[in-house]
Amino acid sequence: MSGGGGDFRAARPSNGEDGPAGEDGDVNDPHIDQERLGALLEGNMPPRERAALLARLAASEAELEAYADALAVTDELEAEDGLADAADEALEEADGGARVIPLRAPRRRGWGAGPRLALAASLAAVAIGAAAWGLGRGTGQPADPGRFAALLGRPGIPAGWNATPWTASRTPDETLDPHARAVRIGARITDLEAAAAAGDSTAARAAAAEAGALLEPLAAGGPAAALYGELGRRAGEPAGALAPLRERGRRTAARLAGEDGVALGAWAEAARLAAARRDAEFFRARATRRALERAAADPALPASARGGVERIRAALAAASAPDWGAVEREAARILADAGT
Repeated sequence: MSGGGGDFRAARPSNGEDGPAGEDGDVNDPHIDQERLGALLEGNMPPRERAALLARLAASEAELEAYADALAVTDELEAEDGLADAADEALEEADGGARVIPLRAPRRRGWGAGPRLALAASLAAVAIGAAAWGLGRGTGQPADPGRFAALLGRPGIPAGWNATPWTASRTPDETLDPHARAVRIGARITDLEAAAAAGDSTAARAAAAEAGALLEPLAAGGPAAALYGELGRRAGEPAGALAPLRERGRRTAARLAGEDGVALGAWAEAARLAAARRDAEFFRARATRRALERAAADPALPASARGGVERIRAALAAASAPDWGAVEREAARILADAGT
């Protein structure tokens, strides 16, 4: 099997229809320290690190809400400072423009010297840490890329499904760009989840084998590949019995290959499946909207793929029913561009 992924379009009979069931800094860090959070709140963070940290926050509604609360606190504090500034100006005017010594201590902007911002960051850090523990992420686990497959309305993979929209691999040991490899792994994770939920052991076995082949060349990828080998061998067992093993495989794959790329591939493949089934609920889900927003702003994504993201957003925002064929084609183009 090719290390870049094969095609299992004719691997198994159709089970019928499609479905829905289902967010860096250091994403594996269980807590966001106050210094980084303060830099983010003040806009003093390098773009790449900022995008990574925002993706970490966006991976969980609870963490994102905690960060939003911190923003609200800083907005209120800035508004209070603004009122105080206005009061100073009014005093100066009343004194004929003469300089007055304010009764308040000078307000110093900046994370290092800003006790108010520090307070907001502290509150948010505590809330975010608690949210991470509540979601089982206190151990440093990456967000589960299976969340997108879980949004599909109907499980399964359509008959004749093209599982490799990207450029076909030329040799079994073809060297892939790390991000492209992660995207392909994410797509295979979605295929495995969709097939397992439908009881399609043939497609589940093929997806597990491809995920393992993609993981094998990675540093420390051997055990993860073996895990997917086990999933392939046991593909005929009830989906519920293998759910813990599949979850461990998904999180391990995201940690090894890169959460951003795996999440993008998992989402784009789920979007393709959802569009093929006219699954409007998948595209109404908050996780889908956030995935589109992140992809549109991701500088690591090829311009052609970002264009596809924008076209999907435009199609979904239209007053009339979306052109589902066009949405499916754009999702396939995103996978092709990002996974090659």
